[in-house]
Amino acid sequence: DDGLIWRSRDEGAHWDNVTPPQLTAWSKVGIIEASHFDADTAYAAIDRHRLDDRKPYIWRTHDGGRTWQSIVAGIRDGDFVNAVREDPKRRGLLYAATELGIYASFDDGAHWQSLQMNLPRTSVRDIDVHGDDLVIATHGRGFWILDDLAPLRQMDADLSRGTTRLFAPSVAIHVRSAGFTGTPLPKDEPTSVNPPFGARIDYMLATSASQPVQLTILDASGQVVRHYSSADAAPKHDVASAGTAPEWFVTPSVLVTSPGLHRFIWPLRYPALPALADGDAYADGVWAPPGDYTVELMADGKTYRQPLKVAPDPRVDLPAEAYARQFAFARMVEAAQAGLASAQAEAGQLHGALLAAAKKPDPAFADAYGKLDAKVVGIAGIVDAPNPNNAWAMPPKSTKSFAFLNGALGKLASSADVADAAPSPDARTGYAAAMPMLERALSEWQRLKSEDVAALNASLRASGKPALNTGPEQQAPAP
Repeated sequence: DDGLIWRSRDEGAHWDNVTPPQLTAWSKVGIIEASHFDADTAYAAIDRHRLDDRKPYIWRTHDGGRTWQSIVAGIRDGDFVNAVREDPKRRGLLYAATELGIYASFDDGAHWQSLQMNLPRTSVRDIDVHGDDLVIATHGRGFWILDDLAPLRQMDADLSRGTTRLFAPSVAIHVRSAGFTGTPLPKDEPTSVNPPFGARIDYMLATSASQPVQLTILDASGQVVRHYSSADAAPKHDVASAGTAPEWFVTPSVLVTSPGLHRFIWPLRYPALPALADGDAYADGVWAPPGDYTVELMADGKTYRQPLKVAPDPRVDLPAEAYARQFAFARMVEAAQAGLASAQAEAGQLHGALLAAAKKPDPAFADAYGKLDAKVVGIAGIVDAPNPNNAWAMPPKSTKSFAFLNGALGKLASSADVADAAPSPDARTGYAAAMPMLERALSEWQRLKSEDVAALNASLRASGKPALNTGPEQQAPAP
């Protein structure tokens, strides 16, 4: 608090006064930041607001304190400095905590620019760079975290805004989100949003993209894992049909085409198979296992590539081959689910058509409609609930029905999805038991379409009536 700076080269046995000569008496030396890269480099944050001087003061030395330079260009007058910190991974990248916000410098303090973004104008008292995140403490108002500093660490002080680029992403951790943690808290409860789980992919566009921006994730062998396009319509919560409250709906990350810096989150999953996606381009499928991937960005006809490493959850001790077996098992179950979902969609469509036809007075076909619908309902295990969103709670009446198999395959999929582990003996046994049952159910459905539906359609056409539509042909998946 007396405005002096001292240095010891022998662990405190002797001290030398290395105070900058420009530093006046009773200036508060708030924080001295020793460089991570050079033993003779340090940065000092000076606070003089108690002397009615609110100007920013940061001093830098590269020679152990023999000489100092003032480095505050770009910090607003009145934002006196509480702390200055150096990024431990990128030399020359500094952060300054001021009384009214936070600043960053990409050139060792020669120039500063605001890093405020959505942070309120508040007193930032200290800064810590924790791994890849920037953590700040505000005066009595809590902690704020800027997640993933990868793009800042790759920027230059004179980075042209006319540059389009894809930044090298930080290592992504293969970790699952908390999932269901209880009913959402009332709006008056103090809550904060957790950072999104997945790989953070940052890119910068020089101008508004004239064509859709596309992002592709490739595995180590060059095979496409996931493809996104800014032209893909993101799902929206529809109050009339969602069946859940808006609090439960999570808007997926989408590609932005406007100029500037953007962040996209890949949730570390393959896309859901079309039969399971229900037209949603952002529907997630099975987990992508830990490993090496490539991110490919296409903007205005140019392609940019960066490597991406997905690391396993450090709390989980699992060999790579176990992750591979888990992934293979999940894909097999997903394929079976997709085959079943297609058949279920056909059954639902046919059931609806038969119900609609039965409502029309047509004595010649009324009995045929009823008998065929009974078979459809039996094979599919359809339950007509007043609220379709509640039908899942009604147990299937037959272990041979689509409804039962849907639940069985769902449990197998969950066993491969909820934790990092190779498929258990029970899961493998359950899959082996379910596949013949699925094949029989799908074969029975194919016979119903090729025989019962075909016969009824022939009669309908002969009477000049439109045939029933069951959708595309569905083949049983291979075990």
